[in-house]
Amino acid sequence: MRRLIQSVAGLAACLAFAGTTAAATTTPWLTGAVVTPRNFPDHGAAELTDMFRLDAELGSLAVIRIDWKDSNRLEAVRALMALAAQRNLKAVVELNPLKADGIKGAEIDPPKEASARRMSFANPEVSGPFERAALELAELKPAFLAVATDVNLLALSSPGEYAAFTALYRRLYEKIKRTSPGTKVFVTFQWEAMQGQGERENRRQVDAVRSHMDLLAFTSDPRKLHESHGPSGIPGDYYERMARYRATREELLVEVTWPTDGSTGEADQLAFVRDLPRLMGGLKPSMLVWNFLHDVKVLIFTFRSGLLDADGRPKPAFSAFRDLGGTVPAPVAAAAASSAASSAPRSRLAKANREPAHFGIYTARLDGSEMTPVMTSDDQEMTHPRVSPDGTRIVLTRYNRKGKDGKATEEKGYEDTEIMVVNLDGTGLETIVPGKSGVIAANGFWSPDGKSLIYLSTDNAERDPTIREIDVATRRITRVPTPRGLKTTDPHWLGNQMVFPVKGKDVDALWVMNADGSHARQVTNPPEKRSLFSPGLYGDFDPKLSPDGSKVAFMRIAGGTSWRVVVLDLKTGEERLLTPSGLTKKGVMQWLPTWSGDGKLLLYMHVDLKNLGETGLYTMTPDGRNRKRVPLPRGYMFGHATFFPGEGSSPAARIIFTATRNPAF
Repeated sequence: MRRLIQSVAGLAACLAFAGTTAAATTTPWLTGAVVTPRNFPDHGAAELTDMFRLDAELGSLAVIRIDWKDSNRLEAVRALMALAAQRNLKAVVELNPLKADGIKGAEIDPPKEASARRMSFANPEVSGPFERAALELAELKPAFLAVATDVNLLALSSPGEYAAFTALYRRLYEKIKRTSPGTKVFVTFQWEAMQGQGERENRRQVDAVRSHMDLLAFTSDPRKLHESHGPSGIPGDYYERMARYRATREELLVEVTWPTDGSTGEADQLAFVRDLPRLMGGLKPSMLVWNFLHDVKVLIFTFRSGLLDADGRPKPAFSAFRDLGGTVPAPVAAAAASSAASSAPRSRLAKANREPAHFGIYTARLDGSEMTPVMTSDDQEMTHPRVSPDGTRIVLTRYNRKGKDGKATEEKGYEDTEIMVVNLDGTGLETIVPGKSGVIAANGFWSPDGKSLIYLSTDNAERDPTIREIDVATRRITRVPTPRGLKTTDPHWLGNQMVFPVKGKDVDALWVMNADGSHARQVTNPPEKRSLFSPGLYGDFDPKLSPDGSKVAFMRIAGGTSWRVVVLDLKTGEERLLTPSGLTKKGVMQWLPTWSGDGKLLLYMHVDLKNLGETGLYTMTPDGRNRKRVPLPRGYMFGHATFFPGEGSSPAARIIFTATRNPAF
């Protein structure tokens, strides 16, 4: 949420609106959403105004979730609370000091000023800054303040650290109540994580803070446990069990969600919302909140938990959740709202965040010099650029599925993509594989002689991913003879060898074969696999053969932000994890490795979610040493980088890559 808080701080002062409200209704609970704007992170004042208008349609609560690590969290919350006040919404401020690993555990996720050699809430170097952050938020006097979210995940990772946190929380609670007596103070517990423990242990964790909570709160994403059967697989008493941890007449806040990934995602989300009255009937929570309002995009990832998509399109579940109830309050007078917002300082990045996106394919030298555009577009993203063996042409994937913002991006889906070829100087653009509605044609790669292309295709009745080959001159398409029944993606062709990932039920693994389809064999078996408790991406992706064909570099994903570069020796089967020293912390990822022509360097993408300024293209030797950043200009998100064919590893070696304007980098 870093880009959100950078752009909202100060915007409240310049906003005014006019509108009407829906008729008020009587409901058994207060409702609302965790507020997120459309077009994040390229949103502006209009999107923020509309965000609270939509939240007011859902109910009377506006949940403002902020990360402890965000340096301007105070001014951001102040601005968002002012905007919520314009709609007469009660602000529920949630401070998040933890980085979760699914529902398996969590660790402290501090800002720079709280970084310490001993990362513990028992360490004053950590607890002191956290206490100050919470008290600063308390001074804003929100109606509700969660000092931390999903705290039981910390107990799963370290019972001792949970004990240190609860001791700190109890002391902090007293100070917050002295600062803002009317604020209701609490923490949240992750409900799905509690299903893996006994009631006794769960009760022990809740009781550790019960005497210092003004209400009991849970977050829940039941798809984490019930994805295979959908919402119909949720037991009838699933939420009623929360009552076991509830004191008499204790207020209860429940935050729920059901993501819309997959072909049945929106239908499942709608079914879940429609079933909430039955599921919550015996529990009777005081407050029911949806997490999130809009889908959220972070870098290339989109979290599809919203009731509206990232472009602002309402999903079917939006109206269904609105119909659950929640009194729709009338907005306060514009003059009063303007006065309430006037104290919010202006953000220096607000204007930059409203600039239109700009996509491009560029070339440069490895030393960062001579960065030159090949193709650019304001509304269509282009990825996977690869230079032909003779160095004169480029194959690329172009995206055609546009959202309401008028932009076609990788995030909006691979369907409708097309394979294109253009001369190195940007002239002579032509479509090789035209886009079709609902069909993928992407990730093209040149044959060794430069006469044909192999690519990922779903142009078949089952829409299963397969590898196709197209003759560039005649446009004749043939199926690459991979073993029947395999769902194959992202091929790489070198000499007489091909390597490609194969999609599996619980993990994606790499296969190697001769170009004629002979001697096909699986060469990796990733240890971490998807499960009901650990959904997401798992497996090996984007493989590249070394120039001598003896090794394969690829990225291994083990869920969440665990994206790492691995090198496999095809002869011995030995795998080498190339995670440089000091980069094993969560939120730091490396992906899309590719070899230099002499095999002496790997070029890859490095992303640091905690320090976006360190994000960029990097090189390292195949043993993981000598990590260096390619010194390209700031203000871009770079990716899909490869060397020109035959280029060595000198500073003058040429590379080609994608670049998207983004002031955060």
